[in-house]
Amino acid sequence: MAQSVEAAVDGVAREHRARFLDTLYRQYASALLRFISRQNVSPEEAKEIVQETYCRLQQIPQVETLESPRGYLFRTAINLARDTKRQRRRRGDMSNGSDASAAEDVPSEAPTAYQVLKGQQELEIIRQAIAELNPTCRQVFVLHRFGNATYSQIAERLGVSVSMIEKHVSAALAHLKSRLDEAHS
Repeated sequence: MAQSVEAAVDGVAREHRARFLDTLYRQYASALLRFISRQNVSPEEAKEIVQETYCRLQQIPQVETLESPRGYLFRTAINLARDTKRQRRRRGDMSNGSDASAAEDVPSEAPTAYQVLKGQQELEIIRQAIAELNPTCRQVFVLHRFGNATYSQIAERLGVSVSMIEKHVSAALAHLKSRLDEAHS
């Protein structure tokens, strides 16, 4: 039973991650392309930079925990544009050796190694806390938080009242909060 719940949680998490990445792409890809096109790179290079930026974003284990996904995208794209221009200079494709851009002064909004590690540790605490819940409470919580099911949908599916679903979700959240509080103290 624990394995099937774990597999369900992992499947829902993967689906949530894919939706999150798709939303980020739809929200920022065209603005990112316009921004990078103004960084003294060719249109083809700009498209490649945007693609590589999103490839790198997908490699982040807990991408949903990024404090500023937009900042990460733009900072990564700026760095890739800078690398592209350096490579061009090394090949001798540029006539002007000084290619400083105002974008190089933008501070990185990417998470620090500490923030990434902290996020991974908190995620593990949450996974363990979910595994500690009684089976019904865990099922209700997973369906609601990861399956985006409403209280009434869950109540109908399990044949219980909506107030019972509210109690299960409330108990699960209280348990997760206490485990996180314990870890932080």
